[in-house]
Amino acid sequence: MKLEAALTAVRRAVSWRVLLAFGIASLLLDALSNPQTVLPLALAPWTPPPGLTLAFLLLYGLHYAPLLFCVTFLAGLPIYGLPQDWLPALWAAGLLMLGLWGLAALLLKVWRIDPHLGSQRDLTLLMLIAVAAAWLDASVHVFSRSPEAAPDAWAWMADLVNFWVGALIRILIITPLVLVHAGVNWRGWRNWPIWDWSSGWLGGEHVSREMVLQAVAIAITLWIIFGFRYTDEFKFFYLLFLPMIWIAMRHGIQGAVIALAASHVGINIILDWRGSHAITVVEFQMLMLGLAVTMLFLGMTVSARRATEERLHQREAELNQAMRLAAAGEMAQAIAHELNQPLSAVANYARASRSMLADPARHGALLADTLEKIDREANRAGQVMRRLREFFRGGGLRSETFTLAGLIDESLSYVKRRAERQNVVFKLMLDDTLPSVNADRVQMGTVLHNLLANAIDALAASPEPREIDISARRMADDLIQVCVSDNGVGISPEMEGRLFESFATSKPEGMGLGLAISRTLVQAHGGELWLADGEPTRFCFTLPISGPNP
Repeated sequence: MKLEAALTAVRRAVSWRVLLAFGIASLLLDALSNPQTVLPLALAPWTPPPGLTLAFLLLYGLHYAPLLFCVTFLAGLPIYGLPQDWLPALWAAGLLMLGLWGLAALLLKVWRIDPHLGSQRDLTLLMLIAVAAAWLDASVHVFSRSPEAAPDAWAWMADLVNFWVGALIRILIITPLVLVHAGVNWRGWRNWPIWDWSSGWLGGEHVSREMVLQAVAIAITLWIIFGFRYTDEFKFFYLLFLPMIWIAMRHGIQGAVIALAASHVGINIILDWRGSHAITVVEFQMLMLGLAVTMLFLGMTVSARRATEERLHQREAELNQAMRLAAAGEMAQAIAHELNQPLSAVANYARASRSMLADPARHGALLADTLEKIDREANRAGQVMRRLREFFRGGGLRSETFTLAGLIDESLSYVKRRAERQNVVFKLMLDDTLPSVNADRVQMGTVLHNLLANAIDALAASPEPREIDISARRMADDLIQVCVSDNGVGISPEMEGRLFESFATSKPEGMGLGLAISRTLVQAHGGELWLADGEPTRFCFTLPISGPNP
């Protein structure tokens, strides 16, 4: 039972698809390298490509190391056969796999990088490991040869450097390519359109016109570098940076790794076809190394910036949603605040009417007056809710011409009963020569009602006499100033700077929206609302005589 459980766990931890993909990729890379060519970076039989092995260990786990080694060994037997000195070759390949396993463990367990290279830090650490892996690969190849392979120590060192350059460029080309594109869904490759008949271009959904142009640009650049007999390839090599920068800026790290792989394969094919000397190959590899490092960092920078912008857009969308919810909540609070007074009055009048119904003959006239007040308060509540909703939606003001004296009388009628219960006396100081104003009567009545209600609340705990002064006078620049003051205890200094902020209140049951809404309504008419004096409390607001600007 224990053996079966162990085998089941191994089967779950190991995928045959991963091993098959690694075996096929190893053979393809080995065939492309062609050990018999002049290129000094050739892959030897039985030696798993370091870049490919490192990528698979990072993606699928360190436990794949011995299996990857066995797959490479078994897959190479039908092609290369069993070499005469198989034991040293097998020992060198095993040493290389062990070293790659340790470097992969360092990346995953100690530095904890994202195997898909999600940040600049991941790429930097991978490059540091690539340098070490290249030295390991070069050392295994050079020092596993027979002593007669090089005449002296300098020759050994030269071979080591040459192998190191080739190994490093292979790792920097292969490993990021596999890591970045490992998450692509390749199952739908059969549905990928190859020719877009509507546009006549190679491409479609996955291959755009721009990608085709970029591939053509790389091919033309390589032709310019190597196609002219009397040009200096090393000087013209820097032209290759132009299409590579274009691709990296447009497609980030995903496009950069593909462009690097295509350029590297193209350069190797050209050098092999021309039969270039080994020194020439190494020189081009050094140039390719500089190109690879530059493009990888540039591509990662572009991808990281796009990821940051995407996160910012997402957070901005979340913030906008939160602001909309907050605005909706504030509007609901505002409507509830403004409806509280008329609905309370309706409830009081309804209770009084119910009492009058016990003796309708005696209270008939008073009952009719009370029912009329209920109707008036209900209509006022509907107007307040409708006007506030239109205002917060950004709708226009419903301007009409009225006198401030009439507006003040109307507002006093709403708070008269409440003021009488608290023995509050109103004093009016109005200029008889005041002209009529053009404004939204309901909204201005809301502002004045808020100021009067706040003054009555402020006088609740004050000793008698309790007085509220209402004044209105004409100012310069065609403005009318209206002030409401009380002889209460005043406003505390810590509240003076927060009076017009939403939800700032000193009342136990207040919501802190009245003054904020009132200032918004006054400013919409082209006026201002401010605290003129804190002790005693005096609020003033202005209105243009000609009404709000269109």
